[in-house]
Amino acid sequence: MKHTKQITFAIAFLVFMFNNVNQSFAQDTTIHAARWYIGTNPLAIPMGFSIKAEIKRFAPIAAGNEYGANLAGGYFFRPNQSVEGRLSLSNIHQVAFVGQFHLGTNYFLQKNKILNGQKGWYVGGYAKYWDFYNRLTQVHFHNISPYLSLGYTKVMNRFLFDFRLNQTLAVYSWSSLEHTRAGIDWMLSPWPEFIPVLPTLTLTVSYKF
Repeated sequence: MKHTKQITFAIAFLVFMFNNVNQSFAQDTTIHAARWYIGTNPLAIPMGFSIKAEIKRFAPIAAGNEYGANLAGGYFFRPNQSVEGRLSLSNIHQVAFVGQFHLGTNYFLQKNKILNGQKGWYVGGYAKYWDFYNRLTQVHFHNISPYLSLGYTKVMNRFLFDFRLNQTLAVYSWSSLEHTRAGIDWMLSPWPEFIPVLPTLTLTVSYKF
């Protein structure tokens, strides 16, 4: 296994982030009113349709590698911190179906904006699971990866416009195919053979209630 120390550090960081969420949730739910939001990534929706192979190969970078029907939802348990889940389900071509789920937390940095009912810049830590299913062979390829986000959220009345940069750190993979073994490795790019480090982009439009 390569880069074991780096991957262990990344996983430990995510554990720390989720522990912080749990502790903060227990301390602050009696103080702050609920602030739920639900939305979608509009750039991911066309990825579920039949489009040119060249476009479909590279366009998902601008959609956070989300495909087709997708939903994002979260809860501001503190004015400057939220917990968020993301789900997308879609065929990516005639053979493969991909379902993925993300769970993480965002921490907002600009106190002056938060006091004025805005959000501004934030950093986030997430874990993502996805299943790449080959419908012809009926083989599942399962993956789990931690990733970090840097984003900006603009509040307009009850709408949130969220733009973020996502950087994957590592991936743990296994398959339903017989006689195969699980593996873990450092991964900073969807195409490491061409570009060693390549973050993805995500645009999310949400409604807060």
